[in-house]
Amino acid sequence: MATEVVEEADWYRIEYDDDIDALIHTWTMFSSGEQFREGANALYEALNEYDVSKEIIDTREVKAHDEEDKQWLQEEWIPKMVEAGMAYSANVHRESVIAEMDMQETVDPLEDLPFENMMTDDMAEAREWLADQ
Repeated sequence: MATEVVEEADWYRIEYDDDIDALIHTWTMFSSGEQFREGANALYEALNEYDVSKEIIDTREVKAHDEEDKQWLQEEWIPKMVEAGMAYSANVHRESVIAEMDMQETVDPLEDLPFENMMTDDMAEAREWLADQ
């Protein structure tokens, strides 16, 4: 796997993976509010810079999302990402029913947006799915 670090902060890392032509955004610790939005918007900037349509969001280090942050993701950030060209998004969550339910609750209201989303607790599965897209 050949990756290039695009940006890094204490709470996230963004890499470009040229094997699957995708960005990988890893949340390395919980964040919320402005800090969360800063990390999410860094991925938006990278999507524009690298002109890719695929992303992996690795939230294995996050237990749950803040309700305000979920609302912001649903109403503003995800539609903005789709408009910028995101067509495929794989979400890697911690191995937990609660984490999976949290992720599902975030993306379910977005089923009418023109992008495909998959959720898994396995990074290899997420990479394989995106490689096929």
